[in-house]
Amino acid sequence: MRTLMGFERAIVAISWVGWLVYWIAAARRTAPTRRMESLLTGASYRVPLLVGICLLVFSGRPLLGFDLRLLPQTSLVAAIGAALTMAGVCFAVWARFHLGKYWSGRITLKEDHRLVQTGPYAWVRHPIYSGILLALLGTTLTVGTLLACVGFAMIFLSFWRKLTIEEIWLRSHLGAEYEVYQKRVKALIPHP
Repeated sequence: MRTLMGFERAIVAISWVGWLVYWIAAARRTAPTRRMESLLTGASYRVPLLVGICLLVFSGRPLLGFDLRLLPQTSLVAAIGAALTMAGVCFAVWARFHLGKYWSGRITLKEDHRLVQTGPYAWVRHPIYSGILLALLGTTLTVGTLLACVGFAMIFLSFWRKLTIEEIWLRSHLGAEYEVYQKRVKALIPHP
């Protein structure tokens, strides 16, 4: 059982390393920026993001009694976590690839910014966030500690803050086209 759970943790780690390598390589192919967030706006979602990442990364280390295990360390839980991590990373990479030159790690409007409504963007308005959150949920399940859950919650709040600001910018830039898209497609979780 211990070896199998080590395998699932390796799958989780490899998924995240693959994601990071792709993200860095793809970041070089973006359109010029027309408008960018302020330093304060960026800090409003990046600080909780960094805290959440630290909590999740170091969740296996005892920290002020927060090493409480919420989920059993079984091969089934580890396998589910690894599968969700891989699926989420793949979905985020597909969305990032599909978004192409309009992607940015910061809240921006690109030159000739257009609304992408195809591929994963036909299912959810923010599929990169959906994919990363699914992958983080899988990682949290694999780790199974209270600290990992708190880290996941912080990252979720960070993403929610960022997408709320992005939606305001996109509505103001794209107008009625984006409003119709918002009514038709959910933000993070697809619906039938």
